[in-house]
Amino acid sequence: MNLRGLQLFRDIVVTGTLSEAANRSNMSHSAASRLLTQLEYQLGLTLFSRSRRALELTEHGTLFYQQISNTLDGLKEIPHIARDIASRGNRTLSIVAAAPLANGLVVPALARIYAAAGNSNCNIQVESRFAIESKVAAGGYDVGLISLPVENEIVPLDIVPILRARLCILLPSDHPLAELQEIPVDRLAEEPFVTLAAGQRWRVRLDELMGSAGYRPSILFQTGSTVVTIEMVRSGIGLTLSDLVFFPAILHDRHVLRPVEGDNWITYAAIFAKGSRPVLAEPFLDALSDHVEEQRATYPAVADLMYLI
Repeated sequence: MNLRGLQLFRDIVVTGTLSEAANRSNMSHSAASRLLTQLEYQLGLTLFSRSRRALELTEHGTLFYQQISNTLDGLKEIPHIARDIASRGNRTLSIVAAAPLANGLVVPALARIYAAAGNSNCNIQVESRFAIESKVAAGGYDVGLISLPVENEIVPLDIVPILRARLCILLPSDHPLAELQEIPVDRLAEEPFVTLAAGQRWRVRLDELMGSAGYRPSILFQTGSTVVTIEMVRSGIGLTLSDLVFFPAILHDRHVLRPVEGDNWITYAAIFAKGSRPVLAEPFLDALSDHVEEQRATYPAVADLMYLI
């Protein structure tokens, strides 16, 4: 797929005209027209109606733009990624993860490295899931931590599964369901949930879990952040779907994680740019593994909720 064609498509949608989009790409009007025609041929879709002087998105064009708008926006990040690579020291490992994964896995691993060596030679950034996958693939970060499956693989990635965590419900320790060792899905049908908006990963998991048993979750509040959902539960507002990776504070909290009945697990993985495995990545993954094993050995409940692959 021609990236210049995709960028041209995005610029046409944003500016409303082929001429302005061509100017943005420093190409002639005729060259832009040929590139757009080539893109439509490759896709097998008519993206714009040419019945009027101004280009207008067809129904297919609108749906295509809605589906890949994040990908097209990500193309703008490529120059920033290149600058980051150029300015980064060769002996520094750059790690990227969502905030809960950074807190639950990356920080404890870096703490172990620092305690052993006094200098971690690592830095950590927090990004959205789309940015993690696309920027790691482009070389903007050395390693990313995500839950599987990969969702936005524009460029192929090397995927290394590292651990599995059991799908759980986070709830107050005095909640009636906290007395159960495992919670049947049908017992959740009338419970109020705080969760992410439709289409986001944890919301998809909740919808699939409830839908598989013929139920729809009762949504009390929606938010764009898993950190916020956890804080809402801790403030006495509903229940939420979680796991031990996203809420390690359960070990020292007035709340509990109870696994959902059935074989429901989440796999977490390290991702790398294809063919790129920095030397410092292995000590980091070793430290992460040591942290998980220590947690499993120290807290018996952890052994049932999380294990290394």
